[in-house]
Amino acid sequence: MTDKNKDDRRVRRTRKLLQDALIRLIRRKPLAKIQIKEIVEEADVSRSTFYKHFETKEQVLFSLIEDLFEKVRITVFDEREDEEAFDILQLLTLSYEQWLLYSEELKWVLQVENKDLLIAALRTHIEMLKTQVDKHFPTNQAWNIYEDHIISFVSGGIYMLVKNWINNGMQESAETMGKITFLLIDNGFAPMRMMSAADGVHAQVANEAWQAVIGSLLEDQPKQ
Repeated sequence: MTDKNKDDRRVRRTRKLLQDALIRLIRRKPLAKIQIKEIVEEADVSRSTFYKHFETKEQVLFSLIEDLFEKVRITVFDEREDEEAFDILQLLTLSYEQWLLYSEELKWVLQVENKDLLIAALRTHIEMLKTQVDKHFPTNQAWNIYEDHIISFVSGGIYMLVKNWINNGMQESAETMGKITFLLIDNGFAPMRMMSAADGVHAQVANEAWQAVIGSLLEDQPKQ
């Protein structure tokens, strides 16, 4: 093993110690009331070690959020190179499956006061999802006019969906949550995509996909 690999492993291990320490502290009190002194004591590292990796406690939190969503993105995007990768419903379902795996960490991270950090991490995820889908939808430049607004809206919406889902004990399956999210966000994406479509075929395709998901979601509802 090279010295660089050893250093990389040491850096990852130290970051993980500090991230885990912060999560344990967040379980006990708000981030605003947590001091760096408490984090280093909880992680059993020195203050100088902390400052080699981070400048603030917020940076520790942001690194944790980024690491969590990077794991999700690797599974959802990087490991999927087949033709099914553009299926937005499948991508959303896979995302929820991954969020389910990391639900314990997310449960506490989602409690922090600075929601902008979380929404920024989700925005990166949504941008990658949109990029995957748009590979298969030829458009003109009209689509790009409103792209930033739609992605911001979708990122905030999914943040609240994921938070509510986890806080309520994840009673719905990842597949059901994927369908709910699909119907909500594609209401924004699909019409804009159809407005700028290079041909008229996608309007019919989008409508058929919508109808199929609505019918499937109705079947998912618990019987009264």
